[in-house]
Amino acid sequence: MNYQTFKQQIVSGLKKQLGSDVTITVQDIIKNNDTHLDGLTILSPKYNLSPTIYLDYYYRQYELGRPFDALLSDILATYRENCPGGRIDISFFTDYDKVKSRIILKLVNYERNRTLLSSVPHYRFLDLAVVFHCLLNSGSYGNATILIHNHHLPYWNITRDDLYALAMQNTPRLMHYDLRDMTEVLHGLFPEEEAFSLHKGTDALCPMYVLSNEQKLYGSSCILYDNLLQSFASRLGCDFYILPSSVHEVLLIPADDRTSCLELSAMVKDVNSSQLSREEILSDHVYYFSRESGQITM
Repeated sequence: MNYQTFKQQIVSGLKKQLGSDVTITVQDIIKNNDTHLDGLTILSPKYNLSPTIYLDYYYRQYELGRPFDALLSDILATYRENCPGGRIDISFFTDYDKVKSRIILKLVNYERNRTLLSSVPHYRFLDLAVVFHCLLNSGSYGNATILIHNHHLPYWNITRDDLYALAMQNTPRLMHYDLRDMTEVLHGLFPEEEAFSLHKGTDALCPMYVLSNEQKLYGSSCILYDNLLQSFASRLGCDFYILPSSVHEVLLIPADDRTSCLELSAMVKDVNSSQLSREEILSDHVYYFSRESGQITM
């Protein structure tokens, strides 16, 4: 079946499973880098929030041969696993005194998000843009965030500068940075022998360090944390390159005789084109941190 029929059949199948009192909608959701996805939501009288389930992924699975009934069961299980435990009080978002302690920042690509940036407060940073989110409490909705739009500012009677000051204070506090050597990261992902082999291959080029946050959510923004990069440069005793491996993390590589900026740039572009989904891409450019100036440049 084609994609339109697939979506209709999914909605019909879910209604049969969940009953007539639920409202099921499929909407075009614009994600990072102007990525358009079909987001399915299921609203029940029991709940006032619903997880968004993206049907594009499930249709790709269908095209690869997964049975329709198995995909329908997966979607239903995902909905039930991620539903809030009851009706959630979201009135806090109208109360600035409650929101201000949850405002965090995120880095996105400037050119790839021009449409989005026209409607949200932001700052230009190199070829990137700083945007702002409200981080929901951890719990049944996990690491959910709400993007802050221009119309929120007059409602809260604040400015873009107020947002930035709050985000610079809140983000390091709510999203603690996580900086580790690539060896440690690989040992956490693979068996010891395989991790050693993988790291030996990457270390032949140069040592690498992975910078993100503990939640692994929008971790590339850690490069904006006060004094973090300067302290790392002092520890290394040299300048370093910053490779934007995704919106969620960056790689830090010491700038020495073994390091070729051209090779690093080629590596970033290759990973972006072959390993990442469109919405995960941060930039095709490599950045440079100078220990002397304390500045990031392209």
